[in-house]
Amino acid sequence: MIRDSISMRFPQAFRQFSIVCRLCRIGFAVGILILGTFGLSHCHAAQPPITALTLSADQTTLVAGSQLGVHVISWPELERTPVRDVGFSQIHDLKFSPDGKQLLIVGGAAGEYGEWKLVSWPELEVIATRTSHSDVIYSATWLSDDQFVTGAADNDLIHWRLSGGEGKILRVVHGHSRRVLCVAAIGEQQLLVSAGIDQVLRVWSSEQGVLAEPPLRNLDNHTGAVCDLAVRPGEHAIPHLASASVDKTVRFWQPTIGRLLRFSRLPVEPSSIAWSLDGERLAIGCSDGKLRIVNPNTVENEQTLEGIEGWIFEVTAAVDGSFAVAGASGAIARVLPAKSRK
Repeated sequence: MIRDSISMRFPQAFRQFSIVCRLCRIGFAVGILILGTFGLSHCHAAQPPITALTLSADQTTLVAGSQLGVHVISWPELERTPVRDVGFSQIHDLKFSPDGKQLLIVGGAAGEYGEWKLVSWPELEVIATRTSHSDVIYSATWLSDDQFVTGAADNDLIHWRLSGGEGKILRVVHGHSRRVLCVAAIGEQQLLVSAGIDQVLRVWSSEQGVLAEPPLRNLDNHTGAVCDLAVRPGEHAIPHLASASVDKTVRFWQPTIGRLLRFSRLPVEPSSIAWSLDGERLAIGCSDGKLRIVNPNTVENEQTLEGIEGWIFEVTAAVDGSFAVAGASGAIARVLPAKSRK
């Protein structure tokens, strides 16, 4: 999801930095039903790309974001309802609150402002909103039911607290030298990881209830912009994190101790990653429209599955082991991998 508008997260940024990750969203979609994949792809040749995607807690509704607004789609049937306009030109991330009762929508206008809106679920009624960053917001993550962090094209992170129907800034963190494209929270350790165009994963502490500067550590093994981060589900003595980069690698980390465990090299640029809910496999959405399934323990690419035609910009995992993928021309598909090999 890259956007310079790293537009959709990223068209212009893509062209400028050869970033095809969350940066560029073009192409067209067609119906798909191919060996190894169970799915239907909606064809919307004139539609803008899907640049944000998430599943509701009850696994019945897929919520997607594009330049048109918020799309509410039944899962797994993929039946669409009319698009809801949220009032800003770009949506780059959608995150349900930990209790599943509120939806955070972030985006804005490239080069002008970053904005977020908190809405009730499923009513989509506005609870709170703020225009904050000086450039578009690309990513957000919840720290608790009343706190979250946004990362934006102005290179900054902002730590927010919700109180009395308003969002209050706890701290603005200036740590990155270029656009922040992705943020992820490691809850029990009260840590935050952020990354973006400057290629560095930065690990931040929030033990005192607010993000602290400077970062605890910088992880700089990537040689290209980092376009997505995903914390591995499950019980682990030391938390695991995956990162995807336009250097055509996905890397597996133990960020709390600054350790790179291993990496998987890909034939094309990845743009979005999502863990299966059991944490046993990582799904990687790629620039060729395929979904690659990687074993995190061996870094073997176990499956390469058809997704959509054109860039995949978003991937999210479902409880039944399938994945929703979305991207170019508004295409959305359900992809069901074969059972993982132990």
